[in-house]
Amino acid sequence: MLKKLVSSIAAVILLLGCGGGEKSASGNPKDMTAEIIKDLSLTDKVSEVEDRVIPGLFFFEQDTVSESSFYAADKLADCVGVFRTSNPESCEKCVRTYLETRKAQLEMYAPSEVFKVDNAVIASTDDTVVMIVCDDLESAGKEAKKLLGQ
Repeated sequence: MLKKLVSSIAAVILLLGCGGGEKSASGNPKDMTAEIIKDLSLTDKVSEVEDRVIPGLFFFEQDTVSESSFYAADKLADCVGVFRTSNPESCEKCVRTYLETRKAQLEMYAPSEVFKVDNAVIASTDDTVVMIVCDDLESAGKEAKKLLGQ
């Protein structure tokens, strides 16, 4: 009887450890953006946007984002954002709305930058959304997948 109980408990523990849900990204958004910026050599192009400004740029009055980090270039399209969220679908929608607005601005004064916005990398897990706009879109996609463990 005891042998069956112990083996049943062991089986349950093993099954719980093999859960097949979506992955979570590890690390905090500030560290993740710093890594992306370093790996994609964007250090001279982008600067940090203050935490208090980020909700107004992206999320307005939504509480789906608990932590965030966003870096943007002054006159170029280049930007990197990492958002910890409880609702990745809603967060991605907000990011896409931001990119549409940014594209409209760039069409007026920097049309050569529009291509980067049109092809922005947006990747997510069940708790994190990553957005990257830069010249090297292929490397950006690889970087996002690496950070999200995909």
